Amino acid sequence: MNDTTINVAQIIDEEIELLEYVTAVLRNKYKILIFSMACAALAFGISQFLPVKYEAVTNIALVEMGSLGGVAPDNRRAPEMMTLLEHDFLTNTVYENYQERIMAKMRSRVFTEYFIKRNNLLPIIFHKHWDKNNKQWINDFQPNMTLAARIFKKNISGVEHIKDNNLMTVRIRTGKANQAAELANIFVSDFNTYMREKAIKEADDKLSFLRNELKNTNIVEMRKSFFRLMEAQLVAKMLANNKLEYAIEVLDPAIPPIDKSSPARKRITLLTFISTFLLSIVYIIGRIVFKRINDSIKKYNEKKYPNGIIDDYQEGTDIVEDYDDN
Repeated sequence: MNDTTINVAQIIDEEIELLEYVTAVLRNKYKILIFSMACAALAFGISQFLPVKYEAVTNIALVEMGSLGGVAPDNRRAPEMMTLLEHDFLTNTVYENYQERIMAKMRSRVFTEYFIKRNNLLPIIFHKHWDKNNKQWINDFQPNMTLAARIFKKNISGVEHIKDNNLMTVRIRTGKANQAAELANIFVSDFNTYMREKAIKEADDKLSFLRNELKNTNIVEMRKSFFRLMEAQLVAKMLANNKLEYAIEVLDPAIPPIDKSSPARKRITLLTFISTFLLSIVYIIGRIVFKRINDSIKKYNEKKYPNGIIDDYQEGTDIVEDYDDN
């Protein structure tokens, strides 16, 4: 039994000489090189038809929120209820995750749609549906603002946080270098305008509420508290109106990039050549390994069925198949 039964794993795991692989690769070296160069040339040709993109970058930092002045609620001689009420109306509360909140607002759909509308970017985002000559949409195309915001955040804009220095960068990618730099700088200024308008509206709403409440109370402490709160809101509104860099400040404004960011034709060509070269080598070695495994299986069958049982079994199978067909 030991003479006829042979472990398949022992047959397959025969000693394989490295020289056989090297010889096979060297024998086909010209085919590998020609094929790799052809694929690289094809990749380079395809990259010529890809749209050119330029990326402009501006470095920004958060503006620290300052005090609105006056006496802090905790330091006033007022009833505890008055102090809690004034805390709720303070506008200079700084959250622990303040930077993350600012970045989230810069990436938000609300601000993205605000930026797109303010700068009329729909023809740029849906340029395939825009007729430049007639300045109108092709075939009465109706742009969707939600889809436009998604495309803008995915393909055009990017807000990143630099952990090393705790700064931020704004990246804009378009088909024109000057346009990319201009939009990157406008993105920052528009965000400051957006935050300024939001702060002014919030202050106006609070002032309107406080004035109405002031008319409805004669309690001295309440009236004093309302006046202090109104003073704080007026200061907040004044700062918002007069401070251009309200939420973020520009450290290094964007300039028109000299080199395009994509497509990286040299990188694409080089990576295609290297990957094709390596895959060709793997293919040649794989053929050798597959051939050795196939030969080993044949040897195993010949030793296990020396009397041609396999052939008889195959003939019987053919007879059954012919009978089924009839």
